[in-house]
Amino acid sequence: MIEWKINPLVERNIMKKQTLPLFFTLSLSLLFLSACVPDLKINFKKEPTTTSSKKKTTKKSSSSRSSSSNPSSNSSSSSHSSSSPSTNTNTTSELITTEGLPRNAQEAPNDKIYATGNLKVAYSRNDDNIFVQSPDYEGYTTALVKKILGNPEKQVTDPAYINESFQNIELENIKKLYHEGKITEEQAHAFLMGAVDLKQASKFGIDYTIYTYKNNTIQLVFENDRLLYITPNSDVVFFK
Repeated sequence: MIEWKINPLVERNIMKKQTLPLFFTLSLSLLFLSACVPDLKINFKKEPTTTSSKKKTTKKSSSSRSSSSNPSSNSSSSSHSSSSPSTNTNTTSELITTEGLPRNAQEAPNDKIYATGNLKVAYSRNDDNIFVQSPDYEGYTTALVKKILGNPEKQVTDPAYINESFQNIELENIKKLYHEGKITEEQAHAFLMGAVDLKQASKFGIDYTIYTYKNNTIQLVFENDRLLYITPNSDVVFFK
């Protein structure tokens, strides 16, 4: 039996705008994901599809959830702490948490974008079971991002860009960061899966605004003036 879990933020929007029958929609999602999951160990080449479907579990941080369930996190708001993050790795179905991230953009420094909440970027795979955990960016609006990073070189709203170009450009961006040693293999997989999720959601009619910087080497994705994704370049974003 196949278990399929979608990023909660994407899932809420899909439920609002879904026009296809549920069975057909989920079948398309499985088909798209199977065709788009890359493998870092073979130079990011796409994996050949098999007769078995992949089981994917995606965990998305929620700052409001983490702040209400862990009010003591204020004491760890300094993201410059040199201590190693504490993690919970009993099983891949459980959240892998960390400390030292701000609860929201208002509590974060203004030198770059900061992941918020308490989730550690994580990726694991066991045969056909895939576990992905990506950060949240609570409170980061287009106005705040412009204040921190400056005006974008390009602002894209055309759905064709995210459907045809976004994932391929981001794949190259992540490959470069990985080969430069700026992100780990696990982090590269997790962020690339986030890019894949956005592309699939766009195919269901979700509207995004994309900001690009430094000749497309940094891409930020917004929905309804809320930051969802940013290229994991440590020059512009801090995460764990």
